[in-house]
Amino acid sequence: MKQYKKNYELKNTAKDRLEGKYGGAIRILFLNFVISWMARLFINSIAGSTMNSVYAISGSVTAARTVSFLFDAILLAANILLGVMNAGIALYFLNIACGQQPFTRNLFYGFRNDSKKALVISAAVTLCNTVCLGPGQYLSQQFLNTRDGRWALPALLATAVGLCIYIPISLGIAMSFFLMLDFPGKSGKETLQLCWRLMKGNRKRLFLLELGFLPLMLLCILSFGIGFLWLEPYMQMTYAYFFLDLMNPIEKA
Repeated sequence: MKQYKKNYELKNTAKDRLEGKYGGAIRILFLNFVISWMARLFINSIAGSTMNSVYAISGSVTAARTVSFLFDAILLAANILLGVMNAGIALYFLNIACGQQPFTRNLFYGFRNDSKKALVISAAVTLCNTVCLGPGQYLSQQFLNTRDGRWALPALLATAVGLCIYIPISLGIAMSFFLMLDFPGKSGKETLQLCWRLMKGNRKRLFLLELGFLPLMLLCILSFGIGFLWLEPYMQMTYAYFFLDLMNPIEKA
């Protein structure tokens, strides 16, 4: 019979292992944030100026919306590409967990090695997020922009339904980047399928683990986000140990 570690045990182990290593962990996660933020800011700024120019020249709302949809597609592609860096983050924290030397350059592992596999996994994660949560986000934005109460109920319903679909799917493929490192011979699709099988019966455990971080997240928000510099490495380290425990549970008779 397989026996997994308790969530508090995983967190305590992660906390102990990170002692003296927070500097490097903060650096790689902050670098990932800055690169992603700058790329999205650049695309959004170009999109805004292009839409304004198209509308000024053509006077057509339809043409401006067409440009908007085009840049939405570009932003989606950019998010998939940026998501490849999650393979490097997984490698960085697995190296720490396994007593290996981590390097900041690990962040770009997915671009240098197994790039096709990393892109497939990133596409699955990004599309899951977009398809499930996108409608609710769009309707909520419409409500905020217009202050029209008719958007409120559809926005709430779309968000609720989207979350009900998103949570089990995202939990089912959450360990895919770790698995691609552990099974280099498998394709991206095979890695996702393997992750889905392994997470059967473990999604609730991961969900409860993530819920356990909520109080710390609230404290980080109260600190104007500064606390996330330390919380994010702690979370990533815990996920690495969750993965190792998932792959090597204690066997009991």
